[in-house]
Amino acid sequence: MPSISFPPRQPVASTRLPLTLISLEEWALVNASGADHISYLQGQVTLDVAALPHSQHRPAAHCDAKGKMWSNLRLFHRAGGMAYIERRSLLDKQLNELKKYAVFAKISLTADEGSVLLGVAGFQARAALANLFSTLPDAESPVIQQGDSTLLWFDLPAERYLLVTTTAKAAEIAEKLAGEAQLNDSAQWLALDIEAGWPIIDAATSAQFIPQAANLQALEAISFKKGCYTGQEMVARAKFRGANKRALYWLAGKAGVVPLANEALEMKMGENWRRTGTILAACQLDNGDVWVQAGAE
Repeated sequence: MPSISFPPRQPVASTRLPLTLISLEEWALVNASGADHISYLQGQVTLDVAALPHSQHRPAAHCDAKGKMWSNLRLFHRAGGMAYIERRSLLDKQLNELKKYAVFAKISLTADEGSVLLGVAGFQARAALANLFSTLPDAESPVIQQGDSTLLWFDLPAERYLLVTTTAKAAEIAEKLAGEAQLNDSAQWLALDIEAGWPIIDAATSAQFIPQAANLQALEAISFKKGCYTGQEMVARAKFRGANKRALYWLAGKAGVVPLANEALEMKMGENWRRTGTILAACQLDNGDVWVQAGAE
């Protein structure tokens, strides 16, 4: 994917965020095409792919046979096929796992190295984009196609947009928003995802959590009525037998160090410390607050 990375600055909470154009260099795009792309994905991810409307995007999980997530992803229709967005750190491993049975189907699964991912968020984000696109996605149609661009709308933690576009269009957007929008890198989008309650699975935490341990059932990312998919038995057992004891938490406070993904979350109990969970993601805001996303009991 073409490398576009804006200068980093400390992330800002959604309630204080000015208009911001965000480079999403820490995310990756994968395209799925071919006659069997829907049926193949239907047998690989937790979402009911066959029921996904063209105007919607949905979260999903891709699991191993034990029901542990290789990754969570955002799935949508694009260019006559489907596409999904996930963290770049686990792209190679996850895509190789997804391709394991592709030889038996008419499907092409490829990392998209020709598109650019951008985020637009903050004060009057919609008004800014209205000057660049004739139609914008909204609550009724969260996904729209505009020429070579795909626009995704998100309502949490506040209205924001993810753009899948060309290098030329990305340059045009950056030029037209220059002086109006501040620039930031992926850390800002990560902070907004933490604030929105969207789980962050990176390479360091891949294949450790079942979907319910990251609250994906509450995000309508799991279908318990569709046919079989890899890991379904364990995911269903967690629902119907109460096998899952973990959930996703958002912690906020002050700290001298920002924890890393896969580090332990510990609770002091008397004179001892007890591990209660695992860090998924963390960031430090412009006001010094530290936000931590963790899977914990």
